[in-house]
Amino acid sequence: MLTTVVAPRPTAPTRKTRRGIAGRYVSIAGVTALAYLAVTQLRGDQGLVAILIAIWAIALTGLNVVQGLGGYPSLAQAAFFGIGAYSSSILFASGMPLWLAAAGGVLASAVAGTFVALVFSRTRGQYFAIGTLFFGAVCTLVFTNESAFTGGPNGMPVGLGMPIPVVLAAIAGSLGVGLVVFDLIGRSRFGRRLRAISADEDLAEHLGVPTARTKAIAVVVSATFGGWAGVLLAQYNGVIAPSQFTFVQGFLMFVAIGIGGYGRLFTPLVGGIVVVGLSQLLKLQPGVSQIALGLVFIFITLLVPGGLIGGVERAARSLFSRKATS
Repeated sequence: MLTTVVAPRPTAPTRKTRRGIAGRYVSIAGVTALAYLAVTQLRGDQGLVAILIAIWAIALTGLNVVQGLGGYPSLAQAAFFGIGAYSSSILFASGMPLWLAAAGGVLASAVAGTFVALVFSRTRGQYFAIGTLFFGAVCTLVFTNESAFTGGPNGMPVGLGMPIPVVLAAIAGSLGVGLVVFDLIGRSRFGRRLRAISADEDLAEHLGVPTARTKAIAVVVSATFGGWAGVLLAQYNGVIAPSQFTFVQGFLMFVAIGIGGYGRLFTPLVGGIVVVGLSQLLKLQPGVSQIALGLVFIFITLLVPGGLIGGVERAARSLFSRKATS
């Protein structure tokens, strides 16, 4: 005799849960305000670094969905970043209004993410990573060689469709909105499915989780974030070049998520500060900075598996427990 298993309905959020959600949103608002002050008030190299960190954090928020929640190492985020930047810039140069060109850039990244998802969502582990790395390398070749559209290795100028103060406000606001969207995803059924895949994909599939479809949606979400970050970078920078979107940059984005801590709310910001901030402010050469970041990543992976945020959380819990027992 067949029986039907009915999943229990989600319980209403407790007062403690509501306080936790409210606390996260207050934190996001504070981070957004600080980001706005940083990108508008800092000058010179410090201001440029703050802007790059904020833009990278937006792109990394998308990567934190597929890699942080789902546990899948995507190395294609820099390619989605570049597709958004180039597509929006080309469309804007053709006479399209900025808002429509920006939407077109995000859509182009989402379409590219759909292609990657359809091809690689049924692969696992290192095969998924290799596939996304290959896609990133192909995009770098296209950005470099299709000089009629992209300007070739020297890049292309970008028409600015809005004043710089508006762009800076959009960067800070997009960071805050992105963190809110990530928090909503993390607490949704989709987010729980991604965590189940990260914990044990075979068991998740056995329990009825559509693993391939869930991973595919995560890749498309990640690509959408990357595309919008590319639009903002192009509008701020006024020029874009293939060197900004190489598969090496994709690897550094992967490293940033690991350094911050997989699936944490503020991982993109912490990872962006370490990967972008330290290498830029210390003025390390590209090769030296990549070696240094690789060593930092290995060190954190071995000694602090939860990333920097996880390490701080464990230290805080240990400190509070000692105070409680004393």
